[in-house]
Amino acid sequence: MPENSQWTPIQVAWVSFVDSVQGLLVPRSDDRPLDQYLAFRDAVLALVRNDQFLMELNMTWPAIAAPPLTDTGSLLLLELQAFPHAVEVAKATEKPEEGKGWLKKMLGRASTVSGSVKDLMENLPPYAKNGITLFKEVVDLFSGKD
Repeated sequence: MPENSQWTPIQVAWVSFVDSVQGLLVPRSDDRPLDQYLAFRDAVLALVRNDQFLMELNMTWPAIAAPPLTDTGSLLLLELQAFPHAVEVAKATEKPEEGKGWLKKMLGRASTVSGSVKDLMENLPPYAKNGITLFKEVVDLFSGKD
């Protein structure tokens, strides 16, 4: 993986997003069958951080970040950058009586953000496109979304 200083804005935002989602993809005592997906989760997390994935993500970025789509590219970056901060706020303001409802809500938002990346960067090469699909599936599995 390239050093952080060599990453483009989309790569930095994506890796930060994935890192913040990873902290939410935890086993749950009320859903032990979910444990069977831990190896899948770990493999997908590695895939969406590897050099090939980040290179392909970056290959598509100029098309969405250049005029006339500059606003679209900026808004996608804002969406990715907002998520890690939202997770911090959710963790800091979680109320014990709410249980794990905040976790499900945040995973739902992570799924939405993943979908935005895939939809807006529709010309992604297959490795990156499939990686985002798998990432979104992992998020949906851990959120309990049926």
